[in-house]
Amino acid sequence: MSTIKRNIVLIGDASVGKTSLVRRFVTDDFSDKYITTIGLKVTKKEVDICPEDDRTNMVLMIWDIIGQKGYKHTQSLSFKGVNGALLVTDLTRKDTLDSLLDYWIPLILKAVGPVPLIFIGNKADLKDEAQFGIAEIESLAQKSEGFGSTNKCFLTSAKTGENVEEIFIRMAEATKERHSRPLMNLSMDIMKKDDIITLQDVVDHIIADFSEQFGGIEHATPMIKHQLQAVGLNLDKPNEVAVVKFVDKLAHIEESFKTVDEVKNNRMKRLQLFGYKQENFNKNEGGGNHLNEER
Repeated sequence: MSTIKRNIVLIGDASVGKTSLVRRFVTDDFSDKYITTIGLKVTKKEVDICPEDDRTNMVLMIWDIIGQKGYKHTQSLSFKGVNGALLVTDLTRKDTLDSLLDYWIPLILKAVGPVPLIFIGNKADLKDEAQFGIAEIESLAQKSEGFGSTNKCFLTSAKTGENVEEIFIRMAEATKERHSRPLMNLSMDIMKKDDIITLQDVVDHIIADFSEQFGGIEHATPMIKHQLQAVGLNLDKPNEVAVVKFVDKLAHIEESFKTVDEVKNNRMKRLQLFGYKQENFNKNEGGGNHLNEER
């Protein structure tokens, strides 16, 4: 029996139940408590896929990424090495279905090109609250040319376990003969200011820049998560004071593996993303900077 490893990613808006689906599949457990995924969380699970003539043991590396829209650089870095994706919606929120077509599918297509996709309507146990069903999911799959068909659409419930194992096994089968693709069409200059409009964009660029220099989002996530919590930075509604503290925390971490000049330059360029004056930066290297009102 052969053994192969495949990387699969769960994508979709925040709070659609991606983490709960992973937990149900891996540990057969469920919790109503919502936990925001920050950066990238990777969980390992072994499965057997058994065609009649070639039984295969597959090690699934299940990648659960940040679900807040607006963090496209961080999310794109999380697609590195992905073999397939589970696109998750919340049946009680129609906007999460629209987000797949408007945001998530274009994002993964730009990053890695066509990969097997499975479309999922989660929280099927909340039938009285459902705003759409399998027909709408199948319609979306058909619109996404080259990404799947109606037989790759499922209703799931992380709470009851409905179809949870099925979606992961189906993805394992779909990725068996597919190798990972390199990231495509990603700007090498993460710190370009052209696409920075909101404070979320600023945080996205800072996280992506730190992650790349730290060796990848999978390695940087524990550090990022700890520092976000330490400074009270809410990814949904970041504020400037918390962002400044976050930049300083990252600079402190980099002091252990970069030169003084590299740390200073990194800190300066991250602060300058949202309009710091050079003179304010130089005067206040201790972290007590004041934002430039000229944006």
